[in-house]
Amino acid sequence: MSDEELAGGRGEESEASVATKELSDDERAMARLKEAIAVEREDLGALRVKLTVTVPREIVDERMGEQFAELKRESTIPGFRKGHAPLKLVEKRFGHEVGDELKGKLVGNGYLAAIEKQDIQALGDPLVWVKTTEERVGEDKKLRSVEVDKLVPFDEALEHLELPKEGPLVFSCELELKPEFELPKLDKIPVEKPVITIGDEEVNSEIDRMLMMRGTYEPVEDGGVQSDDMLYTDMKMTVGGEIIASKENFDIAARDINVEGVRMTGLGKAVAGRKIGEVVDFEAPVPDDHDNKDLRGKTATFAFKINEIKRLTLPKLDDTFLAGLGFDSKKDLRDTVRNALESRLEGAVATRMREQIGEHLVDHTKIEIPEGLSQRQAERSVARRMVEMYQIGMPQAEIEKAVDAMRAQAHDRVVRDLKLFFILEKIADERKIEVSEEQINGAIAQIAQRSNKRFDRVRDELSKGSGLSTLYLQIRDEKVLEALIGDADVTEVERPKTKPAPSAGKKTSDAKTTPKKSPAAAKKGSSDPTKKGAATTKKASKTKAKKKTR
Repeated sequence: MSDEELAGGRGEESEASVATKELSDDERAMARLKEAIAVEREDLGALRVKLTVTVPREIVDERMGEQFAELKRESTIPGFRKGHAPLKLVEKRFGHEVGDELKGKLVGNGYLAAIEKQDIQALGDPLVWVKTTEERVGEDKKLRSVEVDKLVPFDEALEHLELPKEGPLVFSCELELKPEFELPKLDKIPVEKPVITIGDEEVNSEIDRMLMMRGTYEPVEDGGVQSDDMLYTDMKMTVGGEIIASKENFDIAARDINVEGVRMTGLGKAVAGRKIGEVVDFEAPVPDDHDNKDLRGKTATFAFKINEIKRLTLPKLDDTFLAGLGFDSKKDLRDTVRNALESRLEGAVATRMREQIGEHLVDHTKIEIPEGLSQRQAERSVARRMVEMYQIGMPQAEIEKAVDAMRAQAHDRVVRDLKLFFILEKIADERKIEVSEEQINGAIAQIAQRSNKRFDRVRDELSKGSGLSTLYLQIRDEKVLEALIGDADVTEVERPKTKPAPSAGKKTSDAKTTPKKSPAAAKKGSSDPTKKGAATTKKASKTKAKKKTR
């Protein structure tokens, strides 16, 4: 071997050695934690496991000593020079703060080390088991405190977990796993590109949507409950003779909904025709993945005392309403709506093509989803569709109704959504498809424009739950599907005729029936044309159209 090769070899070894030495303190701490912890795994069924993690006392003491040593160096305590206060005084003064901070780090890093040690591909964040106290009322009508084991999100779990003064730190959590599967062939996927034209059906549907966005819920003085009414009730939930939840002025929709984590299938029929002052009793099974372990598999009894009924009232499509939007006549409105819809045809076509790609991927990928599909995964599917509805400017009342319907849908629909989610995620990982902050902000700006809200308000609303992460995934998936369309075998076809269906809102005044929304109206809606002189061309419709929500 030449001197140059020897020198090169020594150089490579030296670089590797330096790289090892250049591990950050956090990386070294994680490696030490991963080696020290004990992990007990319990399979709870397909794609769901329970992990019990034990962090040895020596690790707890070691980390606590490091925290106090750093505080001793950096803190200033009256009567002592910086860094010269006695350690015991530092421990006494900052013990509670150090304990809370250390608890969060040990539980969070302990979980990450555990799934790495078990080589687990986790789906989403874990739920952590905690002991908490709840107030219950027994059959004797007396209030008592009951200690229950409950699954809660990580942040909430930290409020209940304690850092032990002696012995190891032990915690348990449940998590869902990503399924393993092979992707199908991704090029030359057959896709039909529909040739769409805007007809009276689409115009009627769009006008109905505009009316719904300006509708208001008004109190109903006489008569019984009708479908989709809003009910303000006194609610009581009982399981096994104990009151689990009791709330006043609890609002529910007169349809099948979720209450306290329990699916109320048939509630819409149970409340139909009921009047103010009546009490509606309803029973439903508690799901096997309910966050309260003690309630799983039991029957919950609900009592709803109806205090008020409100019903969505739509404005009349009369001259006053038209003038308020800046139109002289119904024809003026219809012409503007038609122009706006035509300007959105390209988006509608793209949406339908993406749907076909998604259907092909699901049908041609062998991937197993567990029968005991958790509520959290179902809610993720619902959240994704909610963002899509916000993006097309769907009225809030219609979104809420659609969400309740999705929660009541057959299991197969949710399974298909989850399969597609996993497939697109894997394609995005393999092709390194990502979403930039600018793209997220651009999507938020579109939602703000279509819902007539400020950008910061929409972002705040999305930030409250999983809205931003859901929006990220929705944009990422669109990018994946667009890339696949670029490699697809595309054929132009005439769009098949659809049968008219009653709209969720009021019929337009000049149509006998209100047909179901077309892809142009329902899938890629932008802003409502609510100002005279708005879009007569594609460009004009995008810049002048505006809408208003309530």
